[in-house]
Amino acid sequence: MCRLETIPSQATTGKAPTSIAETKLNAGDEWIANFDFDSFSAEIRALGKKLEAGQGPADVAHLNQMIMWSNSFAAIGLLTMGLGVNPISIIGLSLYTFSRWTMVAHHTCHGGYEKCHPNKERWSRFKFALGSLWRRFNDWFDWMMPEAWNVEHNNRHHYNLSEITDPDLVEQNLAFLRTMPIPLFLKYVIVGFFMMTWKWFYYA
Repeated sequence: MCRLETIPSQATTGKAPTSIAETKLNAGDEWIANFDFDSFSAEIRALGKKLEAGQGPADVAHLNQMIMWSNSFAAIGLLTMGLGVNPISIIGLSLYTFSRWTMVAHHTCHGGYEKCHPNKERWSRFKFALGSLWRRFNDWFDWMMPEAWNVEHNNRHHYNLSEITDPDLVEQNLAFLRTMPIPLFLKYVIVGFFMMTWKWFYYA
């Protein structure tokens, strides 16, 4: 990816670049100048159509299996809470929350099951975890609002993927840390803090 500061602007050059060949590229990024974007786009669209045509009962079965495992982790975590603070409850509830988010909600909110799942009322990106507390509880029982996730992830992230305007671009979000005049050890401590709290710290 080309860093923002390496791309000459109209203000500094007097004219805007008319092609990639006129843009100053970082070392290692020169291949972009000769990249066939039209062919690449055509191949991606063809692959998308091929994969879409291959969707069917196997995908629904996989989803049901993921839900079964997710619900099992939730049951284990909840039923062992009476034992006090223990690793079984912590791991069970953690795996339930994480799998429900990354394996069920993420794919469904992208519309991954709309064309293959028979239950269109539930497994639709426009209805999943929306409309009522009961639907929220059954589909995606997390503190993140599904509506907010759909905007931040599906739109802002995926329509600006790996660009400077991508809100999930970690290297850009932590640019301040790389330039911070503190010992390297403290930078690792800060990274460790973010590793343990990023979901609450970032998505809040």
